[in-house]
Amino acid sequence: MAEHLKAQGLFADVRCGFLKEEPQLTDVLSDIQTQELYVVPLLTGHGYITDELIPNALSQLDSSITVHLCKPLGTHNTVPTIMANRARSVIKDHNLKKDQVSVLVAAHGNEKNPENACQTKNLAARIESLMDGIQTTAAFIDQAPLISDWPSMTSAENLIVLPFLIGDGLHTKEDVPAMLGLDGKDKYDETDPMVAHGRNIWCCRPLGFEPDLANIVLKLVDEKE
Repeated sequence: MAEHLKAQGLFADVRCGFLKEEPQLTDVLSDIQTQELYVVPLLTGHGYITDELIPNALSQLDSSITVHLCKPLGTHNTVPTIMANRARSVIKDHNLKKDQVSVLVAAHGNEKNPENACQTKNLAARIESLMDGIQTTAAFIDQAPLISDWPSMTSAENLIVLPFLIGDGLHTKEDVPAMLGLDGKDKYDETDPMVAHGRNIWCCRPLGFEPDLANIVLKLVDEKE
């Protein structure tokens, strides 16, 4: 995404920094040469990272640099539409009947940060509205309601899972499939359904792979100007 945005020539530079791998966020910040900096958290919502870790790192910058800390990517108001469109594409591609479909928004969750779960539940409600009332439920890896509770939370014979996650790491490849009751060898795509608990499951790729996210980054920057 950083390379894509840089190639558009809209900014003097576009960098990416990480908290747990190279290049480290602190190292990237120490090399900033411009007098103005926009920081976009590539995260689904607010939490300890966005509210404490990133601001603390930014506080170490030279006072001559004007810093604009944008909202986390997942909080933008276009995200529900993007995710609803993903679910609609599965319904259309497989000729599913809407009254035989449920949607599950699978997120991380954090018991210490109720705002995160509240945001995901609001997202699920918004997707349900955009999907003309197709049952859409939020479930979590680390707090109730758990993703593993989906058989009792949903009723349709076809389940579309929308991972409200950015990357393609452990949560996406192992935790979510395991909690859905899927074999680790199952293909993680939208081509053919996987089966668990006697129902068909289409597991979409995480939000972070949507091509529209680069445009959301630009919108978040524009909103800070």
